[in-house]
This record gives sequence, C-alpha cells and structure tokens, in this order.
Amino acid sequence: MESRQISLNQLAERAGVSPAFLSRILNRQRGLPSDKAILRLAQVLELTPPESALIAAGRIPEELKVTLSKPQIPVLLRAAGKLSAADLQKVLTTVQALALKQNRNRKPA
Repeated sequence: MESRQISLNQLAERAGVSPAFLSRILNRQRGLPSDKAILRLAQVLELTPPESALIAAGRIPEELKVTLSKPQIPVLLRAAGKLSAADLQKVLTTVQALALKQNRNRKPA
C-alpha cells in the first residue's frame, strides 16, 4: 500500500471490502480472505502477476495445481531457483516457445 501510495480506506473501497475487514486481516486479527478477495486486492495494488499475492499467502493458484502435481515440476522449480535472472529469462523464453510450438502442432478436434 505504501509503495502505491494508497490508503487502507482507498484499497478497501476499490477492492469491494470494508475497511474494518481489511484492517483485521492486516493486523492478523482475522484469517486470510478467499482467493477471489486476495486477487481483487492484488489487482488494485497492481501486483504482477496477481497470483503472486496468493503465493505470498501460502496458497496455490487454482490453474497451477494440475501443473504443480507433475513430478518434474518441483525439480524444475528447484533448479530454476538457482539460476541468474538472465538465465531464468532464457529458460522462460525456451519454455514459452516450446508451448507455442506444441499448441500449433495440435490438430483441432
């Protein structure tokens, strides 16, 4: 909120929650809200990607659960965590190119 120069009241209003509700969450007087509410707050705060707020809250974004259940993914993530930003970008570019190629090769049903 500080880096975006947005007050608690402004954030609550823009995210569609009450200021009291948001205050209790921030002061750890209440458990975390739903994933949907966390994503709305992330959107208002312009977090990129918004799912990073879910991960910070210790939750797995729904669309990643299937992918994360593949046995190779934890190995890939551990290895990627040791890479430099430049090398990680190369890996990301390669993976995106492979995914695009695979999507093009799929025949429509």
